[in-house]
Amino acid sequence: MSEPDFGEAIRAQPANLREAARAFDDAVGDADLAGFANGTLVLSGIGASYYALAAAVWALRTAGRRAYAVRSSELTAAREARLGDAYVLVSQSGASTETLEAVEALDDAPLIAVSARGDSPLAQAAKLWVPLGPLPDTTVATLSYTATVQSLGMLCDSLLDRDRGDWYAVPDRVEQLLTDCAEAVGSLVSAFTRIRTVDAVGGGGSAGSAEEAALMTREALKLPALGLETRDYLHGPLEPVGPGFGCIVLGGEREHALAASLAGWGADVLLISDRGSVEHPSGVTTVKLPEVSDLARPILEILPVQLLVERVAHERGLMIGPLARHQTDTKVALS
Repeated sequence: MSEPDFGEAIRAQPANLREAARAFDDAVGDADLAGFANGTLVLSGIGASYYALAAAVWALRTAGRRAYAVRSSELTAAREARLGDAYVLVSQSGASTETLEAVEALDDAPLIAVSARGDSPLAQAAKLWVPLGPLPDTTVATLSYTATVQSLGMLCDSLLDRDRGDWYAVPDRVEQLLTDCAEAVGSLVSAFTRIRTVDAVGGGGSAGSAEEAALMTREALKLPALGLETRDYLHGPLEPVGPGFGCIVLGGEREHALAASLAGWGADVLLISDRGSVEHPSGVTTVKLPEVSDLARPILEILPVQLLVERVAHERGLMIGPLARHQTDTKVALS
């Protein structure tokens, strides 16, 4: 099967998210979550699946749950595998080597799997499988990333015994934002076509969006890129910023101020925010997000980045497709 076109996949996300929400309710609606409702919950994945965990972990902690994001490669030793009382393991393919090795280390601990295929090794090993949307994903993740954020958010609401009804409005907001942000994204294409490196920065639950933005930039645009949480970024990594840098900043008032500083040092800056009472900083291109829950925000945050990457790749004459630096030990074979 040929890989979906990157741009078409971006625009197919509303439909995929609608189907993913229905699939979640079918899978989890009457499921027994008692083994996951208390104690320490460890959420784990690798690559984009790990970055998708950030908002869920943030929301669980805010609600008073002990919740931690741990990379799958860190759960393969017996000592680390005893960190939690229950686990949520995420792999779009359900076949990531490190995640499956973590399953073996966890023995019989309560386990929820989040993956696209119910017949994958990860899904088969879990007490409960949480599906993603039905549409095939691109190699540089689009549909699977936003569907993973949504499924994890819905799972959080279930674990916290909160209403999940708002999730059915998210696809409409995604559809609208893809239209509304096109002009702002277009205004940055020329500048980002000339940049030499990208810094992506986000606060709180937006840190995962920053890391995903950097990963997408590296994979699709073949540029050096760094994704960091805001406070980490302030403690030294911003030192080289100047002309030739493209900066993607996600968050509230502190991120507004950071965006203004980065632009003042000569960087081309995209600020993505639904928060902050300050005016839009001078020299910064701003995408204003519609108001959604903290759990859903990363879905909207990544959309302008996807569109920008698509447009810049076209201007640079790059085809966004199968990765060239393939490694043979990151996935197990699926039938």
